[in-house]
Amino acid sequence: GTQSLIAELNNESTDRPLLRNCIRMLHELDAMVDFAPFTSPDSTSAPFFCPETATTTTTLVTPSTKLHGGFYTDLIARLISYFDQEGRKWMLESSSTAAADVPSFLMHVEQRLKYVTSIAVYYLPNSTPPPIHHTPLHHPSSSTTSPHQYSNNKRLLASIVDMHLLKPHLTESCLLHPHQLYPLLDDPTRINPDVKRLYLLSRRIENGIETLRSAFAEYGKHKGLSILHPQSSASNATTKEQEKTVIPQLLQFKAHLEALHNIAFAHDNLFAVAIRTVLEDVLNSGGTENSSSGGSQPIGDGGRRVAEFLAKHVDLQFKNPRAQISTTVTLHTSHAIAASATSSSSTLCTISTPSNTTSALLSSSADQDPSETFQSSILSLFRHIHSKDVFEAFYKRDFAKRLLMKKCTSADMERSFLSKLKAECGGGYTSKMEGMFKDMDLSRDVMASYAAFLAGQQSAAASSTSTSTTPYSSRSPSLPCSSVDMDVQMLTTGYWPVYPQHPSLILPAPLASHKANFESYYKTKYQGRRITWQFSLGQCIVKARFPKIVGQPRDLLISLCQTLVLLCFNADSDDSTGGYTIVDVMKKTGIEDRGEAERVLQSLSLGKEGTRVLTKIDRDEKNVDNNNTTPAGKTKKKKSKKVRRAVSDHDIFVFNTSFTSNSHRIKITNVQMKETAEERSKTHEAVTRDRLYLIDAAVVRIMKSRKTLDHRSLMAEVMNQLKFPATAVDIKKRVESLIEREYMERCDGDRSRYNYLA
Repeated sequence: GTQSLIAELNNESTDRPLLRNCIRMLHELDAMVDFAPFTSPDSTSAPFFCPETATTTTTLVTPSTKLHGGFYTDLIARLISYFDQEGRKWMLESSSTAAADVPSFLMHVEQRLKYVTSIAVYYLPNSTPPPIHHTPLHHPSSSTTSPHQYSNNKRLLASIVDMHLLKPHLTESCLLHPHQLYPLLDDPTRINPDVKRLYLLSRRIENGIETLRSAFAEYGKHKGLSILHPQSSASNATTKEQEKTVIPQLLQFKAHLEALHNIAFAHDNLFAVAIRTVLEDVLNSGGTENSSSGGSQPIGDGGRRVAEFLAKHVDLQFKNPRAQISTTVTLHTSHAIAASATSSSSTLCTISTPSNTTSALLSSSADQDPSETFQSSILSLFRHIHSKDVFEAFYKRDFAKRLLMKKCTSADMERSFLSKLKAECGGGYTSKMEGMFKDMDLSRDVMASYAAFLAGQQSAAASSTSTSTTPYSSRSPSLPCSSVDMDVQMLTTGYWPVYPQHPSLILPAPLASHKANFESYYKTKYQGRRITWQFSLGQCIVKARFPKIVGQPRDLLISLCQTLVLLCFNADSDDSTGGYTIVDVMKKTGIEDRGEAERVLQSLSLGKEGTRVLTKIDRDEKNVDNNNTTPAGKTKKKKSKKVRRAVSDHDIFVFNTSFTSNSHRIKITNVQMKETAEERSKTHEAVTRDRLYLIDAAVVRIMKSRKTLDHRSLMAEVMNQLKFPATAVDIKKRVESLIEREYMERCDGDRSRYNYLA
């Protein structure tokens, strides 16, 4: 009878009704149990092959020879031997190929479980079989039996499949080996049913879920670190390229882990904890350093690198018009600027005055739209980053640029994200950025009041006959030129990042008139406030005419410094036809920083096609006939010589008379507006400097309350209070600095204790 049941496992045909009747007859005759001792047909230990160790281990489980023989014992022994040999056969086949077919093996185990269950249901009687205790051969002393070990036939036979076909292979060297498990987890089409089947089968084994969870955590760390630290040389990209790819890949990686957790692992809390641990380890792993072996290995930086990339990714999305929600009402409308035949400009000022940082935030609707989905996904990564202060520094800087350069596609979306950051990190985290919004609202109110003030002055001047013959420049304060419109934005000191200043710029007469008139108006309205003009942030719309372009003039969207440089090349200038060197440009514009002057000239003469309004003539091309001068691009093609990007004192810049463009509005980006490595380094240095102050404050605060404290307790309390990652070495250095500055001292009798000095 038992041989016929085993034959069914090999898909051999049997007379199922006859076999069932025979087994039931044995049961009725009480012949299912034989009191003769039974010896398993394969009672010796069978080798189990492990391809990782290339050794054999004893894993066969056989019934104790002290138990009863008969039909049950014979069936159990044959099933144990059969499934053990079947498992060894699969391992031998998988070791001979490049990769084992794990899904097929899992499906095979599931089918075997269904088969032994069908045997118990169809062939075996409903009565409980005698207790059989499974004992590993390498533990012969464990021979005691439990009367309640198996409650029915179904559980008895299924446990044989679990213990002898599944459990020996559910290890890190077999099914859970990276070469076999990782391809299974990587494929999203196998989440259901293959990975789900692996999870359900693991639940049948003692400690199987914990083993699978550990392997899953290792998979997550390996996958996440491969995104941040690609090993192949072809994957090594520049920082700019990584800013565009790392965060989308991390978001996709997190979504994949969550899909595995929700679908395959049935929302198991153990795997949810594993995902949180994986994300914290990966996101805070940092950069790479060269090891002694010549390769590179990841180092922990507390999430500085990922925090920077995350802030850049948010900035890129918020500047994208497609990210704007359809119901958004943009609060920052663009001002219509009537430009003169030469130029027009908008300048910015900083107001040094205390300001209340509280403001009402307008949150967007809670509808499930793309904007809300994007913000939620960003915050899901942000929560796991330790260096939230790095994210704040880069996000605040980019946020300020979006506001000042009119690149905010949706004010509601910006406010919604700020409200989410405030809920995550507290009001102090977003107070400065909320203050920026208040400044923009204040600027609109002030400019509306200033426009009414100008209208009143102009109407009064028109109605007065005595001023009709008076020179325009002799009035005090003088009315600004009506052909140039200026929009001023008030920036409260302390809210906004520090920008370079150009105090000695030589403004054209129309802008100088506007500047003087606004200063007079503002100081009259807000007494006691000091105005500092930030010319580096000024943006202009300049109307320019070119000989090769017939029709309306072109609008150039350029910075204030670029505007001043272009004004040097006006046709009414006496010496503009001969061109200017960089020294000449600096004298005529008042730009004292040579690096800034070089960047402005490079952006106007060496930019992309369609933006080269000036032509750069290198030092060896000074004698080129100006009548045959062509744009830099055409000169390069004619002479097959590339124009140098570096600017020397002898290089000549002339107006590009051959400039053409089909665009009515041309934007020429200044090189300074693009982020440089030096700017990134300064931002990180500022964050590091702020962290030192926070460590000092935490140490002093603790010592002031405790008066005396030992070194270990002080380190623990400081670590607990800091909201950013800090090492014991960093804290110890700050303690030494505080001792030198006499904020605290060491105890005379115990050098490991500190006393606070009032």
